[in-house]
Amino acid sequence: MRPRSANEWRDFWRDGGERELHARLGEFAPYSVRIATLLGSNAPERALVAELGRIREHELGGPPDPETDAAVAARIYAWFEAASLAR
Repeated sequence: MRPRSANEWRDFWRDGGERELHARLGEFAPYSVRIATLLGSNAPERALVAELGRIREHELGGPPDPETDAAVAARIYAWFEAASLAR
């Protein structure tokens, strides 16, 4: 079950969620708060893919890589679902 209330989200984030997400983001790790915000708002996976693309283009200055962004998003969503169910 995903954290639903603001308190549950803060607890999840504080109790290891932030560290675990950061470890899974690779080159996107400095932007973990942006990704966490999407996860916490129950945004669809496609929104995460789009945000990773924006980060890649505007923050990292790299060329588009939608396949890698989709793979990272899928990995993050799978982790978040599993971590949320374990709570």
